[in-house]
Amino acid sequence: MPKYGFISRIGQGSYGVVMKARVIETGKTVAIKRILLKNDSQSKLELTREVLCMQNCKHENIVELFEVIEEDSTISLVMEYLTTNLKHVINDVHRPINDHYVRFYFIQLFKGIDFLHKMDIMHRDIKPDNILISSNNKLKITDFGQSCLHCPELPEENYGNQAGTRWYRAPELLFGATVYDPKIDMWSCGCVLAEYLNSCPMFPGRNDFEQIARIMNVLGNPNNETWPGWEDLPDSKKITFEKVNAVDDWGTVAPMGSEECLQLLRSLLSYHSVKRPSAEECLRLPFFARPILESIDYVPQPQQKNPLSTQVVYQYDDIQTAFLSLDDL
Repeated sequence: MPKYGFISRIGQGSYGVVMKARVIETGKTVAIKRILLKNDSQSKLELTREVLCMQNCKHENIVELFEVIEEDSTISLVMEYLTTNLKHVINDVHRPINDHYVRFYFIQLFKGIDFLHKMDIMHRDIKPDNILISSNNKLKITDFGQSCLHCPELPEENYGNQAGTRWYRAPELLFGATVYDPKIDMWSCGCVLAEYLNSCPMFPGRNDFEQIARIMNVLGNPNNETWPGWEDLPDSKKITFEKVNAVDDWGTVAPMGSEECLQLLRSLLSYHSVKRPSAEECLRLPFFARPILESIDYVPQPQQKNPLSTQVVYQYDDIQTAFLSLDDL
């Protein structure tokens, strides 16, 4: 008997395809990420990290992994399905923007990040697309393809600097650092917070040089006062930028943010990672000392992509056959 009925394609990338599916026996809706196996060691390492992280991260704000299915040239991850993501919420012109809603979503994000960091896991690709939202506004972090273990007992461990998506990449990575800590995720959270407030990306650089320039337009040029040791980073002397001053009034950076919200944003978007609060510290800031809503009346619109059929749920005896048949549907 077929185990899954495939409903629609909800994502696609270099890794493979993500499908919305239904468990035939129970009717439960799931997401199935089919990853194409590659021969290079880096791809195998990333896949191993993703599976291990998801198997060991049981938390209400982390997407749950139900099953791993190994086939000849693919591995399929059967995961919890959520209707949309924070990117779609941000793009919704009808969504309300005030402190109550910011607190409601971001307390969930920081709880998830805090759990990961206490497990010594760096996500390394926090962005609105990787923050899923359910129909009742439950927030869950997903996509652990670039995650890795942080080894505090090995302070000189090399983690590589090409992790994550450029717009959300911490400045130490942009300047070539390969030794860093989980505070890179906190910078990304700051970028996501600014994007939520402004309804557009904070630093949408087209390349690494433009990315750095956009950051400098807000934070000013880095120096040994704002960022001790930055001149020792591998790429700090490769290009010279014009002298710019840091923004004094952060109300001009995110006009929709309250004073307490801007305090949180400014601390997250600090050059020096030591000055960025941890997720646990964020949850203790004045912004989150205010009452937190248990629910909100906003209903996120479900993400709709490439429905296979409005009438038929396609059933297959195995996932391999299902995905190979996608091009014919």
